[in-house]
Amino acid sequence: METIHRLIPTEKIAFDRENPRIKVALQKYGDDLNDQRIRFALQNATEGSSSVSSYRALKDSIRAAGGISNPIRVYREKDQYVCVDGNTRLAIYKDLHGEMASGGWTKIQCLELIKPSQPDIETIRVTAHLVGAREWPAYEKARYLHHLRNEQFLGYDQLIELCGGNKTTITRQIDAFHDMNKHYRDVNNDDAFRVDRFSGFVELQKPSIKESIFSAGFDLSDFGQWIRDGQIFRLADVRKLPVVLNDDQAKEAFVNGGPRSIEEGIRIAEENRLSANRPTTKETTLAEADMATLAEVLLNQIKNLPFQDIVNLRDRKYESAQQEVDVLTDLAENLGELLRNVSE
Repeated sequence: METIHRLIPTEKIAFDRENPRIKVALQKYGDDLNDQRIRFALQNATEGSSSVSSYRALKDSIRAAGGISNPIRVYREKDQYVCVDGNTRLAIYKDLHGEMASGGWTKIQCLELIKPSQPDIETIRVTAHLVGAREWPAYEKARYLHHLRNEQFLGYDQLIELCGGNKTTITRQIDAFHDMNKHYRDVNNDDAFRVDRFSGFVELQKPSIKESIFSAGFDLSDFGQWIRDGQIFRLADVRKLPVVLNDDQAKEAFVNGGPRSIEEGIRIAEENRLSANRPTTKETTLAEADMATLAEVLLNQIKNLPFQDIVNLRDRKYESAQQEVDVLTDLAENLGELLRNVSE
């Protein structure tokens, strides 16, 4: 695709309203979308509480340097240009011009794309945003993958080539986006919809999770309700649903409980499992306990390890400390290899 290096007035460049980094944030404005709201969304586009300060830091850096070293990419659309890569830098130029900051902020360095096709534009959006340097919300990444797959009809091989990863990961993200919008978002207003709940719906895509929900007589709308009501607060606890729903006592505590009730369900299920598998003597406990039971015991010990014990282990304050570190290191390496071999 041909490009031309140009110095273009910022007033002639429009923001990309299809920018995947801020697309979700802009949807609520509908026909009332304007440049001021786009600039506000760009300031808050990076996931986490530091997004605004990051924007200001970039702005200060550009002001100090007197401009940008990496041109933004634009294409002509009728009587204006559209910025397909570099919207944040464009917003900063417009801010500095509006603030009458010293320097030249009325024009910005651009690479103009000459007659780009829609696939050309989408490829730039992918490389600039989906696999860009700045982190952005996983929900918005999945929304864009869903758009590329189901609206632009890109094949999985093309998505993998553009975005990296593998078919399983991409499929789970797209399916999680669908499930979240169908079973969680549709029963909320926009103000109540929380994109930070997305990873729970990614966990939901594992076959064992959905199977446990259906086998226990529930459906995905129930799952959306558990997330919405906070019964599942730590999203990693979604992985424990098969254990909880397979234990009648644990299931009762979880389903009929209040916020974070899955944590009580997990405690009951683990306690019942340990009790059922507990041999009568200490020697047979270690020799005959199943792997899951041993893992649960070790996990609980690590979670409850006092900070001072961690310091003593780190500083090798007792004779067997190095041996314990060596054993834990060996365990971590072998466990990592096992999980790679059994991962779905």
